Amino acid sequence: MPQPGIPKDLYLEVFINDESTGLAGAFRQMADGSLTATSEELKEVGLKPVSSAKDKDGSIRLDGLPDVAYRIDEENQRLYVTTNDGARAAKLIDINPKPDEDRPKPQSSYGAVLNYSLFASSDNLFSGNAKPFQGISGGFDARFFSPYGTLTQSFTSSASDTDFQGFKRLNTTYTYSDPERLITYRAGDFISGGLQWTRPVYLGGLQVQRNFHLRSDLVTIPIPVISGSAAVPSTLEVYTQNVKTYSGTVPSGPFQVTNFPVFTGSGQAQVVLRDTLGRETKTTLPFYSSSLLLRKGLLDFSGEVGFPRRDFGTESSDYASDAMGIATARYGVTDWLTLEGHFEGGVDLLNGGVGVAFPISGFGVSSLAVAGSSHDGDTGFLVNGSVELSYRNYTVFARMQQAFGNYDDVASVSADESRISVFDPTGVAIFSPRVPRSLAQVTVSAPGPFDRSNLNLSFTQIESANGDKNRIVGASYNQSIFKNSSFYATAFTDLENSDSFGVFAGITIPFDNNITVSTGYEQTANGASGVVDISKSERLEEGSYGWRLRTREGDNPDRLASASYRGRYARVQGDVEQFDGNTRASVQMDGALAVAAGGVFATNRINDAFAVVDVGAPDVEVLSENRPVGRTNRSGKILVPDLNSYEPNTVAIDPKNLPVDASIGSTRNIVVPADRSGVVVDFHVNQTSASAIVGLVDGSGKPLEAGLRGHMDGTADEFVVGYDGEAFIEKLRAQNTVVIERLDGGSCKAQFTYRPQPGTQVKIRDVVCS
Repeated sequence: MPQPGIPKDLYLEVFINDESTGLAGAFRQMADGSLTATSEELKEVGLKPVSSAKDKDGSIRLDGLPDVAYRIDEENQRLYVTTNDGARAAKLIDINPKPDEDRPKPQSSYGAVLNYSLFASSDNLFSGNAKPFQGISGGFDARFFSPYGTLTQSFTSSASDTDFQGFKRLNTTYTYSDPERLITYRAGDFISGGLQWTRPVYLGGLQVQRNFHLRSDLVTIPIPVISGSAAVPSTLEVYTQNVKTYSGTVPSGPFQVTNFPVFTGSGQAQVVLRDTLGRETKTTLPFYSSSLLLRKGLLDFSGEVGFPRRDFGTESSDYASDAMGIATARYGVTDWLTLEGHFEGGVDLLNGGVGVAFPISGFGVSSLAVAGSSHDGDTGFLVNGSVELSYRNYTVFARMQQAFGNYDDVASVSADESRISVFDPTGVAIFSPRVPRSLAQVTVSAPGPFDRSNLNLSFTQIESANGDKNRIVGASYNQSIFKNSSFYATAFTDLENSDSFGVFAGITIPFDNNITVSTGYEQTANGASGVVDISKSERLEEGSYGWRLRTREGDNPDRLASASYRGRYARVQGDVEQFDGNTRASVQMDGALAVAAGGVFATNRINDAFAVVDVGAPDVEVLSENRPVGRTNRSGKILVPDLNSYEPNTVAIDPKNLPVDASIGSTRNIVVPADRSGVVVDFHVNQTSASAIVGLVDGSGKPLEAGLRGHMDGTADEFVVGYDGEAFIEKLRAQNTVVIERLDGGSCKAQFTYRPQPGTQVKIRDVVCS
């Protein structure tokens, strides 16, 4: 041990059990010769700090750490520690660390989009009562976007040959999202937040909601961790679902492996340690990930206040007269415990409940919840429980919910029962908007008796508040045959209603060019039928087409012929169907009009975000995620639909059709659009680049050597001399002087004139550098 003296700071390379950690730690040597360090410093060098070894100033005394002995080699600035695995901090191995580069910030331009779906049909063709035109109907979705949010308005309209039915308003909503705080604000029409044991409702009002989708790289479910220890420095390999996801080296001592590729459901991870002698140690960890769980410290919430909306789709503005408030929250207390809470309230209604979700070893997740309500003097309560289990290829899901007394929520007290209840001939309601009295669900999935087969069994029992009961059992079987073909069989029946049953079986065979043939048999209470269906699926690319031929023969014949085409400006589909002696034809067109970047664009339906790519030159191919989307128009622009909001989207161009005298900074751009908005992607193509290929020679007329560097006189813009003394030089003027650095350390100057020739690559030959 060192001799007592004046306290001083030491920076020492740390050796544990005579093996270098490759790390240097910051320590303080006290007057009595003891050594201290901060908790963070000890963890970094591989030692586990304990509170019992804490000094008065908050630092950790190394001589207070259990099972730790040390000595200082001050001359060589080394610290030698002797300990066991229990006193060592595990080395954390992050399989999927976050990228170092900054994530692009979401952006939005100013503009508008109108999506439309137009539908027209005829009836009773080939008969004396033919109606060649029954009318036209349409669904419309308009939105106006800006950096300050998005305003949406959707509506429907229809007209016959004699009457115009007017418009039906659907949603009117203003949305603003804060990606830094992961919060979305809404005003207008929206669906309230909810949990597995609650019933979300349509409201007109205000909403504040946590939105984890604003960060696509954020993992919200707990990530499995594998712990182990290496006796000697070893090679570490990690396999997830039999796919190698990491390979690296680890020092001796304990380690933890985390941040596996995340997906919901069951999985298996395997860690393989291999020392210098080739000896292997394998550790296997089954795990189960579920969206019911939140990572430790994460808070998910939703709060709303507004008026419940009724008869959505049939009435434009039918709102309940009483305002309601709803609050929902989930919090990850630990990686193995998530708490849930829900509250609903308004005039004469109080409803609240709590729940928990927790893993079951590495094989599943379970949840429990209880809730109570009070309304107009009536009280009730509800219990709910569910379990998800998975082992190898077997999965089980079970859920049970039971309501007691007069349990009510916003959905039940705000509903207009005179409009939505169904009554039998005696006047007794057989359907009610109230919470079901009981609900039980069980589904089991297991491997079938043959290779590449799967068997599913299900049971659902539901009893309404009025005592009406259904008990539905079902079974399905899938078997892969003939390489990519498959056989399926499904059956169900309601044990409370012998007339409610169905049996379906068939074979599906895929062919090249996206063509699929299916044939099958069906048996229901309405009779038996055989089906043959041949179809070619349409793709997302412009110019793609699809078609379908289907015939259902039996007690109720049904025949269909359909064709569709996806053009640059819209998608069109036409159908002819024969059913029950009636032949009906219809046509549908789906598309969008977008206003952005100073232009109006007709395109296919835009369900999420989009980009207007400005290349500055016509007929240039543009790609989205390496998929061709079209060519620029005469203005050098094109609209790229189907981008994902708040996610990185790669947009690129193929420069081969650019003018030969054009210059471009980059052919690839990554954009992150804000909520369902449009962004402008400008590739800054300069078609008057003032550039030329200059052939440089020495005083004897010999081309300068390849690899020489040069620059314009008076500027720092460099260029490189290529083969045959040729150099591509930009930013030229009418009179130019360039300086070339020679191999012998000297330099030479060359002077030449430049005159642009639009559409042509200018070449200037035999420019003497002396």
